[in-house]
Amino acid sequence: MVDIQSEFGALCRLVSLKASKRFHDKLEEQGINVSPEQAITINAVASAGELRQGELMSLSYLASEKSKVSRVVQGLVVDGLIDRRDDAHDRRSKILTLTEKGQALADKLLQAEQFNGDLISSLLSQQESTLLQSTLKKMVSAL
Repeated sequence: MVDIQSEFGALCRLVSLKASKRFHDKLEEQGINVSPEQAITINAVASAGELRQGELMSLSYLASEKSKVSRVVQGLVVDGLIDRRDDAHDRRSKILTLTEKGQALADKLLQAEQFNGDLISSLLSQQESTLLQSTLKKMVSAL
């Protein structure tokens, strides 16, 4: 007898792995090589316009040790993708913004995400997509 939870978990993992590979393959076609953590950080800063470095710790996709987040940010600063400055209101906090180079990369990351989104849209009806997304969010919250 098949354990449905294991099968479901395996299918979710397989979808995640294939979507991630498709995303990174699309970027590699353009000569872009970024880690998932770097992509998440760049997208988060792009979405916010400016972001406190500590806020990255609360992202469910990036939740990690403070030192790991600091290393990811430091690498992006060194690569000229992110600017980091002191917060005028809280000297312990750092404010992150994208450089022009970082914004150009954020735009390419968005295009690669849309590449996967277009495939999903072609496979699922709007109703199926909405239901699947709602179900997965419910599961993430419960787990």
